[in-house]
Amino acid sequence: MNDKYKLLQANPTVCKRLFGVDFVQLEQVLVKVQNRIDQYLRENPLSKRGIEAELSVANQLLLTFEYLRQYPTFLSLGFSYGISESYCHKIFHKMRPILADVIGLKNPDKLKYTHVKTVIVDVTVQPIERPKKNQEVYYNGSKKNMLSSHN
Repeated sequence: MNDKYKLLQANPTVCKRLFGVDFVQLEQVLVKVQNRIDQYLRENPLSKRGIEAELSVANQLLLTFEYLRQYPTFLSLGFSYGISESYCHKIFHKMRPILADVIGLKNPDKLKYTHVKTVIVDVTVQPIERPKKNQEVYYNGSKKNMLSSHN
């Protein structure tokens, strides 16, 4: 199992880029999520709850943030956390309403893109690094064509 939270503690500057929140904000949300889970367990006591979770609450929260930030498949997300695809799916759908409640969303469905039907990505002209020498080999003529059309 990969402990991403431990790695993030060692390098908190990448938290915003990877998960969309600052490390300080992540810590604050983590405390609130842990309190909410503890409150639920106190209100709904059971003698046995099954086996202990493979991921800590911190890593479950990171998994949820990572999914919401990047939308990878559960297979790839599970592989990066060292868990199965189905367990990854289960964790996300358990944590999403808790996270929505903790951050104050009245409708947890706001964390989903249910209305999106199609995504179109325009990749026709991508900037590339060209060498200093022999640039004409890599030049597509787009600026020359634009300039000539304005004259």
